[in-house]
Amino acid sequence: MTTDAAPSGWGSTLEKELEMIAIAHETWNKRQTKLTSKNREIKAITQGLLSFAKILKNSRVQSLAIRSDNKRLGIQIQVTHLPGVKNEIADALSRLSSAGDYKLKEKIFQQTCLQMNLNPTIDLFSQHFNNLLPRFMSRIREHGEIAIDALNQTWKMELLWIHPPIPFLPAVLKKIREEQIEAMIIAPLWPGQIWYTELVNKNAQSL
Repeated sequence: MTTDAAPSGWGSTLEKELEMIAIAHETWNKRQTKLTSKNREIKAITQGLLSFAKILKNSRVQSLAIRSDNKRLGIQIQVTHLPGVKNEIADALSRLSSAGDYKLKEKIFQQTCLQMNLNPTIDLFSQHFNNLLPRFMSRIREHGEIAIDALNQTWKMELLWIHPPIPFLPAVLKKIREEQIEAMIIAPLWPGQIWYTELVNKNAQSL
């Protein structure tokens, strides 16, 4: 598990055999913003473990031990400092006010769908206040979403509208490749990134 804490919130990723299998992040509440930097980092670790507790339990990890409310859950933790430059995803997550808190203008969304002659059926990585489609997935349980944590849901039988945080693009493309599905992806023109080559391959249309 990799975590990071920023003044505005925390972020965490969970990897298994060098593959990212889960992500979590959240903004601090008013009380938590007053914590020291050290305590925020500790809190980020705690929140990450709580977020991934079910996954860790189901995966039968024997080399871990989690403590929650002074109850030992059988997981040992080794903490290693990882500079922000090597901790890109968790660092980016911690600095997001909320996953998908930005929104494409409705008019641009409609024009894009019209130009590509596609009608997406579900909006991933959005929330109840910025979803562009009636059916959407959110990062947290709130109201209106059909599921949470899009990367851990099946995307088959859908035409996806995906406007993910930039650090999630490699995982998004990997999932699309594995499930062999069709999707509309909003991403920056960024040729220097590893994911960019796959994003603009011969099988993709672009605007």
